[in-house]
Amino acid sequence: MKSISTRLLISTALVLTIFVLLTGLSVSYSVKKRAETALFDRLQGLVYGILGATEIDEQNQLLVVNEAALPDARLNLETAGMYAEIIGNGGNQLWESKSVSDTVVPTVAYSPIGEWIFERIDQAGSEDVHRIQMATVWELENGEEIPFIVHVVSNAEILTGQLRRFDQTLWLTLLASAIGLLFLQLWVLNRSLHPLRDIGNELNEIEQGSREKLNENLPKELKPLASSINQLLVSEKNRHQQYRHLLDDLAHSLKTPLSVLKNLKNPATTNTKAKDISATPASMNIIDEQARHMQSTIDRYLQRAAMRTPQYLSQPISPLPAIQKISASLAKIYHEPEPVFVIKVSEAFRVRLADVDLYEILGNILENACKYGAKNIVVSSDDDKRAIVIDDDGPGFPDKARNLLLERGTRADSATPGQGVGLAASAELLKSYGGELQLDTSPMSGARVILRF
Repeated sequence: MKSISTRLLISTALVLTIFVLLTGLSVSYSVKKRAETALFDRLQGLVYGILGATEIDEQNQLLVVNEAALPDARLNLETAGMYAEIIGNGGNQLWESKSVSDTVVPTVAYSPIGEWIFERIDQAGSEDVHRIQMATVWELENGEEIPFIVHVVSNAEILTGQLRRFDQTLWLTLLASAIGLLFLQLWVLNRSLHPLRDIGNELNEIEQGSREKLNENLPKELKPLASSINQLLVSEKNRHQQYRHLLDDLAHSLKTPLSVLKNLKNPATTNTKAKDISATPASMNIIDEQARHMQSTIDRYLQRAAMRTPQYLSQPISPLPAIQKISASLAKIYHEPEPVFVIKVSEAFRVRLADVDLYEILGNILENACKYGAKNIVVSSDDDKRAIVIDDDGPGFPDKARNLLLERGTRADSATPGQGVGLAASAELLKSYGGELQLDTSPMSGARVILRF
């Protein structure tokens, strides 16, 4: 199961199934209990109605007068599923309703005076019933008491049928709702995973060479992913470009020693017999010297290639310690006059650079500020724009030469010692991490360098 959509859909279906089952069972149970409570209340009211219609005749016999006024009219109908009777103390029947029960009437259960009995009775071979009874006593004027029991029986199939129909409606409704919610969830998942599909399609386009980077117009949860991939793509592209440049430089540097070695084998250029060349001490010294030169060149370029590989996925670090160390060192070197550093970099500000590259970039910029006569240097961070801003009160950058200053070998002040490499090297190194170096005019009337990470 490698598809995220399939996993989410199956998980959602399982959760939805469990939710529907639990909801259906709890609702069905609650409705059943409520229906039984309502049935008890209704049958209890019927018992009170029968008691209210009961009187004592002249022979001190209990009888129910005006049966037509009983609370439930079904007691006056045949086969209505409702039956009532009054049982005397000896078990003899004192009164029964006109209705004829279509089920077997259970035997009265004797109980203490004033006690209610309400229960469902499952009868083998006959329909189940609900029955309610109450034992009470009628006190005569002479103090004699006549105990009796009011016994009411109701066909349980009436309530069972109602609950069965309710359960059918409930489960059909829940099933239809679950299917509808499942399709809705499928649509939501499809919409939610659409940005991931876009990233996958764009990565395929990058592999095919029709696209250079991912679109970062994505939900905020995916923006860091797209940004990181784009930075990796830029880093990889710059790394390959740097390797090509280094290989070109290496090949160019090896041309001269290879030409010297080749000429040693050519008698026309060396004026020496070919068979004696290998034995000539001077030739051996030349070969030895050129071999060392070639090995030194190769080692140097391999070191440069290793040093110039950006580590974009390195641990985010704070630039504050590097700024503090560099500023302290520069204050000791340029002490006439000693520059004043004001550092306003947030401690929470982080950059994802290798520490050696961070030191090189900041060192080049801050050293240039000191070298060109800045007395006050302010280093601040802009958390929202992911940038470090370096302002000074030095001579600043010429307006017409700002873009040229980011090219190797270009300098604004030829009177100051240097080779014009610092700004260009810092810009190239920062660019290899997907960042940008910008030159501007400082509010302090000097130079402003903006390092965007």
